[in-house]
Amino acid sequence: MTLKNFKQNASRLVCAVSLSALMGCGPMDVESSVGVETGQRALATVSFRSSATGGGVALKSLGLIKPPGTAQGDVLLARIVNRDNVTATVTPPAGWTLIRSDQSASQLKAWVFYKVAGGAEPASYTFSIDLTSNLAGSIVAFSGADPVNPIDAQSGQKNGLTASFITPAITTTASNGVAVWFGSQIWTGSACPASPIVPPSGFTEAFDTCLVSSSTGIIYDAAYLQLGAAGPQPAFNGSSPYANTNIAQVVALRPASTPGCTVGDTFSSTVTTVGTVASTAIVEPSGLAASRVTPGVLYVHNEDTTAVVAISTSNASTVGSFTVANVTPADWEDIATGPCPAGQCIYMGDIGRISANFPTPPSTFAVYRMKEPDIAGGQTSGTLTAEQFPFKYPDTPQNAESIMVHPTTGDIYVITKDGSGLSKVYKFPQPLPAPGTMSTLLFVANLQLPTNGDTNFASATAAAIHPCANRFLLRTYRKVYEYRAPAGGAFETAFAATPVSLTDTVEGQGEAIEYEANGAGYFTMSESPSPFKLKYVSRQ
Repeated sequence: MTLKNFKQNASRLVCAVSLSALMGCGPMDVESSVGVETGQRALATVSFRSSATGGGVALKSLGLIKPPGTAQGDVLLARIVNRDNVTATVTPPAGWTLIRSDQSASQLKAWVFYKVAGGAEPASYTFSIDLTSNLAGSIVAFSGADPVNPIDAQSGQKNGLTASFITPAITTTASNGVAVWFGSQIWTGSACPASPIVPPSGFTEAFDTCLVSSSTGIIYDAAYLQLGAAGPQPAFNGSSPYANTNIAQVVALRPASTPGCTVGDTFSSTVTTVGTVASTAIVEPSGLAASRVTPGVLYVHNEDTTAVVAISTSNASTVGSFTVANVTPADWEDIATGPCPAGQCIYMGDIGRISANFPTPPSTFAVYRMKEPDIAGGQTSGTLTAEQFPFKYPDTPQNAESIMVHPTTGDIYVITKDGSGLSKVYKFPQPLPAPGTMSTLLFVANLQLPTNGDTNFASATAAAIHPCANRFLLRTYRKVYEYRAPAGGAFETAFAATPVSLTDTVEGQGEAIEYEANGAGYFTMSESPSPFKLKYVSRQ
């Protein structure tokens, strides 16, 4: 496939999701604003509805009023910022999902959550925090965003002792969306400053206000911008007159008119062989992951070498070939893609312990993260730089071959492998520690797979979360299962569901699976025999 044809191949759309930091509004100091964006492009469908802000000193909870005029289907973004308790954890009310949190070394932490408004929303929302804190919060409401898959991209970071509010660049996958920008900064004063936060160029402010405190106040701001074409966006950076610690975050909302995630419970009984992997770099394929940057691309990798090959979803032809720098794989068993501070990243699970290369001690495990290459932009070869996130289990060392990355929250899940069919689900703590820092995984759930009297039917070898984040695939050498959250349930409720057996792709040693980027089907691949065939099952 030529690069020109590759760029034109958008028959399978990327459905990427990710998130940013949150704020809340308190009963002791509440203000609201209402506005509708004017001068929008004709194709735009996402519009600012209204906002509400508030805060207080020495709080254990923060109540935020529902933004005025909120209607069913609106997307609400809530941001909570606390001062001087960066180890604190915010618990949102039911129905809210964490997008991301960012924090400085000691002074400032911010969370961003979202929810889609239902038909009977409460008059206010209460966000709880486990450490008494000075809290500033906000909710901004938007109409016209995709109610099923509203979050297109996100990023954020803390900025130390600077007047610059810097956010890492994002890559959007839907055109005519809206970027929502949040900024917050430490403040000391008996009143809000005369010249507070300046949002990025071209953005319209939803509000710009502060939490007053003589020593531990916060100034905070939200603004929005109508976006045009999908693809890499510039870094949306704001500023203030003060060289103080700040946090800046951005969330891109996907318009409702954009083809998003396809969800359904019925699959074709027909298996299509898409094509054969031609790259000689692939000798032992163990995982598949859909690109969140370039439509029509899957990544495939080996167990014991650093080769990562990008193949076309149309015919399995090679469209990119990469190596990972400064890494010696022990037993790379699965691959996933998902949000990261750089935008969208590839996640590699060095989590198996059957390979002859396993390290000593055998309790050494890691997930590697590297920024996705821009294949459509011409980055089709070279070296990918990886960050290492070592981990240990909270109980005993495990053998595992499956990782999943949540497309909205960025949560990293590891699913163990056992011939008895009893797999354990763990996840990394959130937010992730700095690269190179050891994490202890959190136990999430047990999964009991049917054994059929054969360990090949019961041993979990790969997994993937649906781009709409309401279900996931788990495969064994011989079977494919889907776990589905109940309607309206949070993603992790899917772990308690009864596994649904999907179409058998008839592979002798099936070790790779991934949803199509828009959720309209799934791809599989077997580790043997060679040549390696990419197979596809469509959702009906």
